[in-house]
Amino acid sequence: MKARLSSRYLLAGIVALGAALRFSTLGLQSYRYDEAVTVGRVLQPSFFATIAAVGHSESTPPLYYALAWLWSRPFGTGEVWMRSLSALAGTAAILVVYLAARALPLPRRAALLAAALVSVSPVLVWFSQDARAYALVFLFAALSFLFFARARRGLGRRDLLWWAVFSALAIATHYFAGFLVAPEAALLLLRPAPGRGRRGAVVATLAVLAACLALVPLLVEQTEHNHAGWIGQQPLAQRLERAGAKLVGADNGDEHGPRQPGPIPLAIPAALALAALALLLWGGDGEERRGAGLAAVVGLAAVGLPLLLGRFGHDYLDGRNLLPAFVPLTIVLGAGFAVRRTGWAGPALGVAACLCALAFTIEIDRLPRLQREDLRNAAARVGTLGPATAVVTNRYAASQPLRYYLGARVAHRTPPPLREIDLVGSASAARSAAHILPPGFHRVGSEPVSYNFTLTRFRAARPVRVPLSVLERGALVGGGPRASVLLPPLPSGS
Repeated sequence: MKARLSSRYLLAGIVALGAALRFSTLGLQSYRYDEAVTVGRVLQPSFFATIAAVGHSESTPPLYYALAWLWSRPFGTGEVWMRSLSALAGTAAILVVYLAARALPLPRRAALLAAALVSVSPVLVWFSQDARAYALVFLFAALSFLFFARARRGLGRRDLLWWAVFSALAIATHYFAGFLVAPEAALLLLRPAPGRGRRGAVVATLAVLAACLALVPLLVEQTEHNHAGWIGQQPLAQRLERAGAKLVGADNGDEHGPRQPGPIPLAIPAALALAALALLLWGGDGEERRGAGLAAVVGLAAVGLPLLLGRFGHDYLDGRNLLPAFVPLTIVLGAGFAVRRTGWAGPALGVAACLCALAFTIEIDRLPRLQREDLRNAAARVGTLGPATAVVTNRYAASQPLRYYLGARVAHRTPPPLREIDLVGSASAARSAAHILPPGFHRVGSEPVSYNFTLTRFRAARPVRVPLSVLERGALVGGGPRASVLLPPLPSGS
């Protein structure tokens, strides 16, 4: 009884720590590109317009956006309020992962260590502070795995029902959840059971399959827009390294460019994770190996299936899309650190792994290079857009956040004559901008406004007509062949 009570206090402390990490700095960083798409392009005044926007603006299913629309109604689309939905999901997932580990069944201290790894994970904290679907799908994936573990033990009707419900919700939040649900379904269907239990597994699986089929028209529409096509253009080895770093607690939620090193070399948390696997393989008893083995089968299948799909030309594998697979894989690590035969040596290594992850999580709050670009500050430095002003910026990183913060519109044709052009991009690109802009514009100032972006202003003594093709030249701001051009909003009623 005393051990159970102390475990409850430990679990409460782990959840409290996770909540503090997620909620205390919700408004520290500005929206990144994808978050700005959520609040600026997908969330419409009408609920049905929001759902319709998902088809042409997104590459994920509609459930998160439906909930986000409802969430935005009381207090709008500011960073703290919109991200609090993800923070709630991310905090709840800590407890669910603990329950899932216990349901396998694994010892209590394995479940506590798995929950602790979730609590301090840099990538899970990152997406718990992100106005996107990732924290929500991680929660639903954890709930799916919890009821899979329970149903696997007895194929009870209630557990199968809840497994089907949460599996369908996970897939309706992010398509990659299907790679977790598929091996769960296979293991439930293959489990020897009396006729009634087997029929229940078949019915539950068919219900999930029906939910998947309902999403097919939306998936086809989104595939035509190819919003996720950039993923397959990055080297697979680089993506796998970043995914592994995220799993062991040495990477943030970014997926663009090389991985930013943290305060502790990646080799250390990676070595600790390998030590956990070694302890499990050579020191785990039958119960520990069976429970962790089941989680490993599901987790490895959830990684292997998208790898296989990529061989057929549909390559969307990256670290954030693999978050559903992190549920069972994190439980495997927790089980390895908690092997009973190691006494307190294994848990000590687990605590060390948690401290490495915590150090990276804290560094994200401290170091701009590990954060989202501060485009909120960039917009503040630009100020209110005048009627003869245009902002030119990076199309694939800054355009959506600046559009949201400035209340601007995207130019689709040559704008009226301009007196000011504000470039938000790389400092090196801005230095050559005078050779690209028409005569009459002269540089009046330049200042850094975020880690990678500089604001450079050009003004003319009198309005000058500048073709849109000139303003959209990527060489003005760097970061691609084409830039985005933002203009003041049209007067109301026009």
